[in-house]
Amino acid sequence: MPDSAISLHLRTYDDEVKQHTHSHHQIVLPLAGALALSVDAQEGEVAHRNAAIIPAGRGHGFLANTENRFLVADVPEGLAPALERLPCFVELDRAMLHYVQFLHHQMGSGTVYTQQQMLLLLIQLLQERHGGALKLDRRVLAAKQFIDEHFRQPVTGKSLAGIANLSVRQLNDLFRAQVGMTPHQYLTELRMKEAWRLLEQSGMSMQRVADAVGYQSLSSFSDRFRNHFGKAPSHFRRKSK
Repeated sequence: MPDSAISLHLRTYDDEVKQHTHSHHQIVLPLAGALALSVDAQEGEVAHRNAAIIPAGRGHGFLANTENRFLVADVPEGLAPALERLPCFVELDRAMLHYVQFLHHQMGSGTVYTQQQMLLLLIQLLQERHGGALKLDRRVLAAKQFIDEHFRQPVTGKSLAGIANLSVRQLNDLFRAQVGMTPHQYLTELRMKEAWRLLEQSGMSMQRVADAVGYQSLSSFSDRFRNHFGKAPSHFRRKSK
């Protein structure tokens, strides 16, 4: 696996595998069934609301006795080093379970670049919910919090740089190093994820959805959405009916 690439796989397990290791982190997300896992001396299960994070170099084995299906992300150690400091077994809240289904739904329908960006956002969500002592640089945190709170409004790189008291280039480099993507990419991920949710779960018009995620131009929103997911917004509106 390339050092800079995250890969996502749909997997099933039917046999016991004894302890082994690999050089990348692995995130195992539940879709159906259960998977018993041991990571070093810790025992746990991936099922229903529970996921597993296996740090690079940690011995682990698994056993599955029933029909099952999981999303498995292989993450290079250098791309998300903080994953090794997260718990091996974590509970997924409702929003994260929804996002797992979102990832599953998008497999094969978007570009490799889009898939990696979505997985980087998932890693960020895991770090926020389960990282405890994980801390971002205060300048990155200030920019990220502003995006989180204002992604429905126009946000510029210059304004974010001012909030962080950095140049645009300095903020881009530092944000990418700590979050895994640039501020603009992170902003786009939040907007696209919210747009997808609104298209499937609300009766809002396409223009109102565009307005709700910071796009005044419906054509600009539609182009960005299609480039991001590989399908037009209307595809998700049809699926929700």
